Amino acid sequence: MIRPRPRLLPSLITLLLLAPLPTALAQKTINAPVQTFWHQFQSAVAKNDKEAIASLTKFPLGMPYTVPKIKTKAEMLKRFGEVMDAESKKCLAKAKAPNKVGSDGSFSIPCGSAMLYWFGLSGGKYKLTLVDNVNE
Repeated sequence: MIRPRPRLLPSLITLLLLAPLPTALAQKTINAPVQTFWHQFQSAVAKNDKEAIASLTKFPLGMPYTVPKIKTKAEMLKRFGEVMDAESKKCLAKAKAPNKVGSDGSFSIPCGSAMLYWFGLSGGKYKLTLVDNVNE
């Protein structure tokens, strides 16, 4: 009967424990732009900084069914209540950054029973791209 060498066993255990490390590090690196964006967006929402939120938005901003798109930053500032009500602001201010993004880099954050906020890449930067009411 062949017995494993005692010195070899700790090396094998260490190798098995460290094997997932490169994957975990890659995921962190991949999500770094999302984390940075989310921190900026969430901070702007928590401060009710409409200008900052508008600067983190891609125009035209898609809106729920039958609601016209918001075409410019100035229009967003006028129609801000249509983009985020008080309940959505509270939700977005507390929401965690996503763990995963789609193959195109997009992700969504649900708020309440009906609102869904979509984010994606625009010009290499993350932006708010769509506000959707899933009940419509």
